Amino acid sequence: MKIKTFRAKTVAEALQQAKQEFGSEALILSTKEKPIRSRFGILTQGAVEVVAAMDADPSQDRLDIGPPAHDGLSGSAAAPCFEGSSPLGGGFRFPLQIDSEYNEMRRALHAAVRPVTLGASLFADAASYELYQDLVSNDVSDWLAYKLLDEAQRALPLETPRERAAIVESASAAARRLLPRAPDTDDLPGKPVVAFVGPTGAGKTTAIAKLGARLVLERKRNVLLLTTDACRIGAVEQLRTYAGLMGLPFRVAHQAAELPQMIEENRQKDFILIDTAGRGPRDMDAVGELMRYLRAADHAERHLVISATTKSVDMHEVVDRFGVCNPDHLLFTKLDETSTFGPIFNELVRTQKPLSYFTDGQRVPEDMHVARTEQLIDILLHTH
Repeated sequence: MKIKTFRAKTVAEALQQAKQEFGSEALILSTKEKPIRSRFGILTQGAVEVVAAMDADPSQDRLDIGPPAHDGLSGSAAAPCFEGSSPLGGGFRFPLQIDSEYNEMRRALHAAVRPVTLGASLFADAASYELYQDLVSNDVSDWLAYKLLDEAQRALPLETPRERAAIVESASAAARRLLPRAPDTDDLPGKPVVAFVGPTGAGKTTAIAKLGARLVLERKRNVLLLTTDACRIGAVEQLRTYAGLMGLPFRVAHQAAELPQMIEENRQKDFILIDTAGRGPRDMDAVGELMRYLRAADHAERHLVISATTKSVDMHEVVDRFGVCNPDHLLFTKLDETSTFGPIFNELVRTQKPLSYFTDGQRVPEDMHVARTEQLIDILLHTH
């Protein structure tokens, strides 16, 4: 048997390389994600390694894997492999065969022969592959989609029919295990000082006004709005207008050094909400002092605000760059302006930062919502 490792940016590209060299009957042994870092040490993207094998002697006996037979140990030699519109196109046939000696080993271990996924690279039923396609079309990274479906398949009992409803239910449970859990704070911020940070145009000012309105109008809390964004034209007046409409006190800090005194002077407030100046992920020096202050502020809860319309690769960079202030939560805005939600899922799993709130419109405060894990999973898996 000839074994070789193929490396590419995506599973589909690596499988294409394996197909070109070994043919469509290549046996995929494993896949593995390999991180790629830029010359600055920033994690920029993921790559994959696919390990494939080909028989040295094409006449070597092979065994198709089918549904469990009556004794729970014997596979059905006549069971067909699943063929579908794969990422490779051209009627590529997913290899659902294993060596007969490997099958004998499984028998010896009393493991029931069943459709298996080797390294999350194969799908033994149409429902799983269709759900994988749905996830990737929703911009879930391909390696994460494979991981999710692999875990879902492995968790299903042998006797469970491989139908979409069963796969979705198992995938939902797998997604819950992958996503970070937010602390239980009764839908209120966990600390008295709440800072919103993020790039220009993410919607921080509107989001913080929505949170202020929720706390005042719905929870009857005593709130101060404070901004450090004294440079952007109209930024101060925008938040001042929101504060006036809600009857909230409003302060402006022109420098990060002014924040400790302002916070101390208003410590009787239930919550102090801080709007910060927006900067691009490559222009962090301008807000370095503020970021360092927030990182060291144990009394502050930091929310990184990101527009859901941001491209996946750019979202990745935003999260990494703003990691300098050690955000406690991710907050996504403008969900009403995007049709794909996979990048949100990608970043929540990658960073293990819990999702705090999301916004999906311009109304204050109706269009800000406390994030629920189930909602995101429902959107991803189209369960509703």
